[in-house]
Amino acid sequence: MLTIKNLSKTYDNGVKAMDNITLEIPKGMFGLLGPNGAGKSSLMRTIATLQDADSGSITFDGIDVLKDPQALRQRLGYLPQDFGVYPRISAYELLDHLAILKGLKNKAERKEAVEGLLAQTNLYQHRKNAVSGFSGGMRQRFGIAQALLGDPDLLIVDEPTAGLDPEERNRFHNLLVALGEEKAIILSTHIVEDVTELCPNMAVLASGKIVLQGNPIELTNKLNGQIWRKAITQADLAAIEKEYNVISKRLFAGQTVVHVIAENAPFGFEAAPVNLEDVYFSTLNEHRAATQSTSTQPAAAQKKVA
Repeated sequence: MLTIKNLSKTYDNGVKAMDNITLEIPKGMFGLLGPNGAGKSSLMRTIATLQDADSGSITFDGIDVLKDPQALRQRLGYLPQDFGVYPRISAYELLDHLAILKGLKNKAERKEAVEGLLAQTNLYQHRKNAVSGFSGGMRQRFGIAQALLGDPDLLIVDEPTAGLDPEERNRFHNLLVALGEEKAIILSTHIVEDVTELCPNMAVLASGKIVLQGNPIELTNKLNGQIWRKAITQADLAAIEKEYNVISKRLFAGQTVVHVIAENAPFGFEAAPVNLEDVYFSTLNEHRAATQSTSTQPAAAQKKVA
């Protein structure tokens, strides 16, 4: 169990990347959703002991992560968002080198581990090829292979499927699900579908704060009967947004389809099947509205609210 309590971090430029974050992450897949700039990567980097927090605590199976980062590193695998070290050497040579850096000194054991991970990530047949020539999906699978060196108990993957084609994304999902049976895996992403397909537990991060957490199915069920949709023209969009609580709009077959949240069906709208995307967008919409409301209050009123 990974336990995060009251974690905060403000950078030198004044940006508050983490604002009193508290989470409990059990074994299995845990999805961390949030828009770009929400603080996901800052949280992942802090858990991975790559940066310090200003306050708060992180513990993993009895390890005080902030006080004893080396103890966690021995049990951690990390695939950062910008894993991009691709020298012109073969996949086998690079993974073997990374294994040495990870502490796998015995040559025979290291060979077994490297070959096993290349096979597990479906890269064994490409082991003699330079990683610099790999496709995006192959590079991500290689990134997972290096993260799994040393058989870690905690695995962090930051935006792992961004830019992957559907086939590679599906292959990557299957790999993560298989790994999630044995490890605690944090999947940090802005792609809602990834969390829908993979994670029994999740949280939404916005402006450095946890604004929602729970089981995706239960969170989705809470919105049943409250989401409505309608295909409109672009000319009607401004009026619709002014009159209704629009949580999302997207193009479908050349038309703009809006989703609104309401207790009863607005005129001309039909009931929409609720999915995790509706949960995500309605949560962000509510958070932005609350933030704007607080920021526009007079100073005296803000102090009263606080």
